[in-house]
Amino acid sequence: MNKKCVRCGEVKSLKDFYKDKSTRDGLYSSCIICKTKWVKTYRNTERGYLTRLHIGMRREHQCYFTFEEFRAAFEKHKEKYGLKSAWGPGPDHLDQHLPITLITKLSGEGKITASNLSVDRLDSNLDYTLQNIIFIRSDENRRKNNSSYEDCKIQMRLHEERFIEMKVI
Repeated sequence: MNKKCVRCGEVKSLKDFYKDKSTRDGLYSSCIICKTKWVKTYRNTERGYLTRLHIGMRREHQCYFTFEEFRAAFEKHKEKYGLKSAWGPGPDHLDQHLPITLITKLSGEGKITASNLSVDRLDSNLDYTLQNIIFIRSDENRRKNNSSYEDCKIQMRLHEERFIEMKVI
């Protein structure tokens, strides 16, 4: 049996469609190739990238905010830092902060992009709360295990802003 893809219009074998229990025929309306292209395009939008990050946080740990609150926090970050990492000497010295990208690679496409947006917990012993997260780069988040003195000073400054001065993003 065959089915016509609603995106590309080609008639293809049923094995060329993902399964979807919510549809009458049990298959997605678009073929695997078109669905994959659509997912990649969506994930490379800001909303798609943030959605993926939020879902990942909810899977790994307790996450005490909605997607809309998370998105609003990122908007506040962008107002303060632009598309640059919060990891650095502060918003008065943005020239020293590294740029952030939002590039999604599908499985099998290689390593994670080092400059990609990552959400870090200021205190790894606490769950994800708006007060405990900062938006940094993936390479900076991975580097945390080998933090230098300068990195620790940055983290302490951010920690004091959030927990002593009680500022939220």
